[in-house]
Amino acid sequence: MAELHPLSLAIFVLITLATIGISIYAARRVRTAGHYYVAGGGVRWFVNGFAIAGDYLSAASFLGITGLVAFSGYDGFIYAIGFLAGWIVALFLVAEPLRAIGKFTFADALTSKFKSRKIRLVAAISTLVVSIFYLIPQMVGSGAIVGPLIGLDYEIGVIVIGALVITIVATAGMVSTTWVQFIKGFLLLIAALALTIGVLVVAGMGPVDFIGHILDGTVSVPTTMGGHVEVPGDVFMSPGMKYTNPLDFISLAMGLILGTAALPHILIRYFTVPKPADARKSTVIAIVVMGIFYLLTLYLGLGANFFGTLDPADANLAAPLLAQHIGGEAFYAIISSIAFATILGTVAGLIMASAGAIAHDIYTEVLGRKTDERRALRISKITAVSVGVIAIALGILAKGQNVAFLVGLAFAIAASANLPALLCTLFWKRTTEQGIVLGIITGLISSVLLIAISPTMMGSEAFFSLNNPGIVSIPLGFAVTIGVSLLTASRAKASSEESMAG
Repeated sequence: MAELHPLSLAIFVLITLATIGISIYAARRVRTAGHYYVAGGGVRWFVNGFAIAGDYLSAASFLGITGLVAFSGYDGFIYAIGFLAGWIVALFLVAEPLRAIGKFTFADALTSKFKSRKIRLVAAISTLVVSIFYLIPQMVGSGAIVGPLIGLDYEIGVIVIGALVITIVATAGMVSTTWVQFIKGFLLLIAALALTIGVLVVAGMGPVDFIGHILDGTVSVPTTMGGHVEVPGDVFMSPGMKYTNPLDFISLAMGLILGTAALPHILIRYFTVPKPADARKSTVIAIVVMGIFYLLTLYLGLGANFFGTLDPADANLAAPLLAQHIGGEAFYAIISSIAFATILGTVAGLIMASAGAIAHDIYTEVLGRKTDERRALRISKITAVSVGVIAIALGILAKGQNVAFLVGLAFAIAASANLPALLCTLFWKRTTEQGIVLGIITGLISSVLLIAISPTMMGSEAFFSLNNPGIVSIPLGFAVTIGVSLLTASRAKASSEESMAG
């Protein structure tokens, strides 16, 4: 049993009660499936922008990236750069056109053009796989932060977070999820700013001088054996600490930059605003918020290394331990509680995306189980609870994994399976049903298979040498989508002309 922190427990209870209160209040507005999945499409763009940031700035951002920078320097910060750069793709290519054709889910957008059950089924399966890969690190982060925060063991912490998130999504769905994410976005930005200021004040340096001090000095890097290795600062802040193979670096960057615009739980946020233009404005707000935050993670990670507030057994604790060093018990309690709220918002969004894929796409549309609004709403809530229970189990099984690294794999899968289908549907008239179906299947299977035979899963016995599959699976997904569409486009056109003539 971890040590009990009374102040942390008090803040934890306060956040928990506030979250439950928001959910109960918002539940009164949920009468239809549209309200449940996308808040009735009535969320204002400014609120949605902060909610997008709150959804996207997950445990991987706050806990994982801080830990990766502290342990790996530049190679860790590349995650922050990739996470942010991906929003340029979302802003210029996806936001407005997606809102114009979508309804509740990623599959809705694809089937708006083809009306195909096959496409809906494979898109729903892809949504579930990406969401599961994303859910695992969030639940890992929940156990890592809630356990020490309120004196619970890791497993109990995961269960507590899971139960609370299930309450959020089972009561009011996207309405309550939106407000939890909105509040979380504000709190996380304030927390990162306050902690960064604390690092600079305690270190007695300005922002530029602090980076210069790291570059000109030596850095102590923890090893897996419990010791430390002294590394020159300029080496620490150059590529190669984590990824010695340049192809690994390129593969990771491709996954992060291209995966952002294809994450199902992010895409559904565009369906919550009234107009396509609001989707674009929401994205701009989100980019500003996240740009500031990711810049601050550099100082948080370097600060954790500078002050030695690292747990060699769990890099995810770098930010909370840094807060404890900078401001004592009170600051530790506040920062850890905000990290807890961070996990709540992201997990809620992921469960909403998963529930939509199962209840709306597969049960209602693919299987044809048409129901009235009341029954559809009940099925959606039951599905959300079931996904939440699965998330708890996965979080317990994945104890100890770095959350940012695991999220990077989810991005690669999304970029390989979802992005080719989405971009071709939006912008290429010769895209065919067969191209979309086989493209999603190819991107999904190839990325998951390469992860399974990579060093991530097999260590030194790996058949695939790279940690991230993006450099292979993303081009393959595009190639199959485009190639099959070209091969079947003339056949589809001839079939259409023949049916019109008949």
